[in-house]
Amino acid sequence: MKTNITSPSYGCLTIAFAAFFMSQPLKGEEKSIASFADANSVKFWTSVNDGVMGGVSKGGFKRSDAGTLLFTGDISLKNNGGFASIRMNPRELGLAGNSGVIVKAKGDGRTYWVDLRVSDQMAASSYRAYLPTVDGEWNETRLAFKDFKLQSFGREIPSKSINPDLIVSAGFTLADKQEGPFSLEIEYVKATKDQSLAEKTNGANGKTLVDLAKQAGQFKTLLAAATSAGLVDTLSEDGSLTLLAPTDDAFSKLPAGTLDSLLLPENRDQLAAILKNHLIAGEVTLVKALEVRQATSLEGSKITFRFNEGRVFVGEAVLLKADSKGSNGIIHVIDQVLLPDTKSSEPLKASELIELAIERGVPAFNQGRVAECAAIYEIAVEALRGMDSVPEKSRVNLAKAIKQARAEESDRKRAWMLREAMDKTWLGLKDAK
Repeated sequence: MKTNITSPSYGCLTIAFAAFFMSQPLKGEEKSIASFADANSVKFWTSVNDGVMGGVSKGGFKRSDAGTLLFTGDISLKNNGGFASIRMNPRELGLAGNSGVIVKAKGDGRTYWVDLRVSDQMAASSYRAYLPTVDGEWNETRLAFKDFKLQSFGREIPSKSINPDLIVSAGFTLADKQEGPFSLEIEYVKATKDQSLAEKTNGANGKTLVDLAKQAGQFKTLLAAATSAGLVDTLSEDGSLTLLAPTDDAFSKLPAGTLDSLLLPENRDQLAAILKNHLIAGEVTLVKALEVRQATSLEGSKITFRFNEGRVFVGEAVLLKADSKGSNGIIHVIDQVLLPDTKSSEPLKASELIELAIERGVPAFNQGRVAECAAIYEIAVEALRGMDSVPEKSRVNLAKAIKQARAEESDRKRAWMLREAMDKTWLGLKDAK
């Protein structure tokens, strides 16, 4: 379907497309993962917010009178924070043979994550796929398992695709770097055996995003930058991505010397961050982009889409061409380089992180929310393992604690294992001074 982005009839096209999409019948067998008709269903859910990292975001859930789950709160970016999440307690789900999930939800126009956790991973990581919402509208969103990417602390971790047989928990996270209140209402989460989700589509005669960019001839700088940053494989491998592709002219608009500096080996991480700001997980078509109005890049910044005075804007860039289909995603061509949001907060020191985790974890433990306490401690331990200020001996002990906790079924024992590891680390930090 071709879209004329300057046509005044675009709004009608959006409505027609949405109506067509929503009218399609579900295919294949379905199995309930979570529903809330039973008043006791929420007893098996818990919430984990950014408090463990020093943040002050608020997020929680309750069952509505209509038999749905209400995930609400207020996101704050203060103190290095910015996320709220809920999840169901782990249990055997028996999803072998399924191809994906169906989520029926009503949102507020923000883009959430659907989180899936497997039996052999810790709660600080999850497989995630984007859940865009339209303000005030109920939608059924179908997500293939192959589109879920393993993440930890918002960063993608190279891994194999999720194994449906190992899935033990589902949940939702909001971390779109946008402050303010939020509301997501969920009616159900189902697994489906619809094979159309599992089948790989070979759009554009099997050409990947890299193939399309090479063929177009106007992305030489982008391809050179992707090669320098080590991202060519990401743009070539199986999966589903949206590439916001700046033209060679777009790169030429950068201040003199900027690109040359970014291509230096010592600036590879900075270049990779800029390029990841042009990648969105999943396929966000032009129609979908203008419906949801924003999405989160792989770098973590919010990318906005808007139609104004006959043109489509992607952030501050103008959209030149939309919906070029490849075998592993789509390309939207833009006329400017999208620089990521560089605002940041002073990170917590290791000792402060431990003290804060204990401050937030102890009340949860004492109030019977043992699983929540264990999750808070686990996130803190994972963060400590990556801090250069933590002595190597302590990091080794933290790694052992994580491994032992992974094998422990009791949330209570797991919480104490992780707490003991943090206490020893705290003492080691004080002795090192």
